[in-house]
Amino acid sequence: MRASILAWSTVSGAILGLFIDATIIGLAVLVSAIVPAVSTRLHQRWFALSSALLLTMIPIALGVLGFLEGQLKAR
Repeated sequence: MRASILAWSTVSGAILGLFIDATIIGLAVLVSAIVPAVSTRLHQRWFALSSALLLTMIPIALGVLGFLEGQLKAR
């Protein structure tokens, strides 16, 4: 019982992180379509690497928060 609560909470946190990632990517595409000057900045290597790192860390962080929430639920 406890393991399933922890697993579902962790997975739901990671899925929420993926939804946030999709929203951020969608907003970046919209902004680059509306303001063409932003598009040149979005294609620089340092920006691509830092945004990839950020987009990777969001689901991981929310998965950890989901795990911690699951521990509170399981008590």
